[in-house]
Amino acid sequence: MSSSDPDSRLLLLMRHGKAESGSGRPDHERALADRGLTQAQLVGEYLDAQNVQLSRVLVSDAVRTIQTWEATAAAMPGFDGEVSFHEEIYSGGAADVLALVHGVEADHPVVMVVGHEPTISTLTSLLAADDSEAGAVAQARIGMPTGAMAVLSGSLEGWRSLEEASLTLHTIVRP
Repeated sequence: MSSSDPDSRLLLLMRHGKAESGSGRPDHERALADRGLTQAQLVGEYLDAQNVQLSRVLVSDAVRTIQTWEATAAAMPGFDGEVSFHEEIYSGGAADVLALVHGVEADHPVVMVVGHEPTISTLTSLLAADDSEAGAVAQARIGMPTGAMAVLSGSLEGWRSLEEASLTLHTIVRP
């Protein structure tokens, strides 16, 4: 992200880590498997190594997404942004998540969403502009693996102006 461009935005769209099988529990209450915790920690280490300064994080209120975020954040000792939990990330679709991102204040240049499939891959595909990395776009269209994170950026006059094909999809981080 270029600090010389005040409209520069970074959006990270992450699917929760690998979850345990249902075992009779409601889907909303499924916890992360050990592999899912490791995936989330690796994404946190990646973000920390890249010096990504998250300022706003939107997380589904499902157990596995909350645990994904907590494990990711634990690997980023400098994190001091705002975190909120949203039922609509769990139950809604790409339009619902986009509406939540539209509500993020313009003074938050780096936003992360931790959610579920197929919403994360659908939103990634929707937002990816023509200049996006072809392999990453193909992966998003196929679907996001557990623990994977899409990295999108661009110049926007605040998050309200985020629309279809308005960000460059650079990569999908696959832990």
